[in-house]
Amino acid sequence: MKKWGKMLLIALVAIIVSVTAFSCKTVTEEKLQVLDDRFDLTNQVLNYIAENYYDDMDMDDADLYAAYGIVSSLGEYNYIYSSADVMGAGSDGKGFGLIIRNTAYNEHLIDFILPGSPFLTASNGHSVIRGDELYAVNDQRLSGLSSSAYSAIISALPSDTPVKFTLVRGEERFEVYYSKVDFTFPYCIYINDLPGVSSQLGYIYLRTFDNSTNVLNEFKNAVHSYNVDANRALILDLRGNGGGSAEVLRYIASTFLGSDVPVGTPLVEIHYAKEDRSVHISSIAVSEKIDTPVYVLCDGGTASASEALIGILKAHGSTTPLIGKPTVGKGVAQNGFTTYTEGEKGIIRDKGTDENGNEIDLDLYLLQIIVGKYYIYDDSVEGGKYCIHGKPFTPDILITGDNPVTPDYRDDLYIKAAIEDYNK
Repeated sequence: MKKWGKMLLIALVAIIVSVTAFSCKTVTEEKLQVLDDRFDLTNQVLNYIAENYYDDMDMDDADLYAAYGIVSSLGEYNYIYSSADVMGAGSDGKGFGLIIRNTAYNEHLIDFILPGSPFLTASNGHSVIRGDELYAVNDQRLSGLSSSAYSAIISALPSDTPVKFTLVRGEERFEVYYSKVDFTFPYCIYINDLPGVSSQLGYIYLRTFDNSTNVLNEFKNAVHSYNVDANRALILDLRGNGGGSAEVLRYIASTFLGSDVPVGTPLVEIHYAKEDRSVHISSIAVSEKIDTPVYVLCDGGTASASEALIGILKAHGSTTPLIGKPTVGKGVAQNGFTTYTEGEKGIIRDKGTDENGNEIDLDLYLLQIIVGKYYIYDDSVEGGKYCIHGKPFTPDILITGDNPVTPDYRDDLYIKAAIEDYNK
């Protein structure tokens, strides 16, 4: 259940259930108790926040809905997920190897066909290409469904049976048949020769900074390939990248700093307001650097560590004009997780009682709570650093309107703007 849906549930329950409000309390050595002596989900949430968060909290007398409400009341970037929210379906390592871009009309267009995807092989006399719409699966219409409904249907498809896909390309409609394959989904994608784009421009699509993925090894391989190909400029695509690990950020940022920037140069400060302490992130030695111009693409899904990277590149003059749409403005650090395993930081288990009054374990929940804010070190600003939270980056080259998805990448408005600037 997504966050706004949870907030709606909270509102509905508030109408039905009488809620007793508690005033905010100073945290003491004693554990906070909301209902009774039973150590329920709400009490666990409150104690987790008390240990990790620095602002006041709302404390309401309801268990699950109170837990959602308490976390929501802390701000829009704090989340609570159930195990179903996090794990989802189709986690068996099998898939079709597609990255989909949704239009405003919930058309599901193929943006990338990844290496190893069965869609790279012709089927039923047809070869699938970028820009084709996934219209239906096994005669169940996908077009018009929300992205979450689309993902749920695709994830639930069987792994051992050919699936019938109906695709639309312009006025043409055709059918292809593919089965899921064992698949490691890449989170950093390098392409040397984008169709329609000069071979002098390399392209890296960086989808996350999440340390639980293989993104750092993939990024190192992409950088090596980029340098071997002797490209003269890089298009770094951060569209939809919601951030991730500060350590991954440190390595990637260090890669883009010029050779004249010494190791140990301060890049980012994460200030943990609850403890009134800061963690300083400085540049490190990396296996390879990128010393060419970098065109960064961003949009309304670019957030957190992605925005920190943009700030670092701007501070050190390592990027050409920023291209795209305004970013999120989420310059915050959160307590997150690497794998969904009980006992890890931010993961708690709800407790309940059975019909005999015995305590039993209920569902696992994941809390991501803001614990600090990002500050970018920049000698050109007053004080030598600035907080990026609540301050979206406005691109130097602003992209407006719908962006087409076609086999020819020069039709992509963001990439087209990078090409035009490069050719000046």
